[in-house]
Amino acid sequence: MRHALLLALSLICSTSFADDTVPRGVKVVPSNAVPGSPGRLIFSRDSNAPNACDVDIYVNLQRAASLGPGKSTMLDLPSGQISVSVALSSAGYCGGNGPGPSQSVLITPGETRQFAIKVQPGQVFLAPMLN
Repeated sequence: MRHALLLALSLICSTSFADDTVPRGVKVVPSNAVPGSPGRLIFSRDSNAPNACDVDIYVNLQRAASLGPGKSTMLDLPSGQISVSVALSSAGYCGGNGPGPSQSVLITPGETRQFAIKVQPGQVFLAPMLN
């Protein structure tokens, strides 16, 4: 009985010291996004690429970012349907040919989606990642 009472008292006291502050680096996201608010796409590049060429990311056929091996980036984009494609950068000796085949992505307001950029000899492609 004494141990049960001591355990209950410990639990009650420990919850009274609980803090609602958010740890540094964590962003609070509202549970219900405002209609028309942007969505976020996160692109991560593998570090096992066969060469050191950067990869360009195209959104609606416009170059939006460039990533080196092992790097990642986040793009906040308007919600709705967009096209996304990747290609080896045309900078330096890499000699990319511009955007490859595009993928259609439907982003809802406040949604975050992740993609892995895979580079293999002769091809670059996007692979959706599970969130």
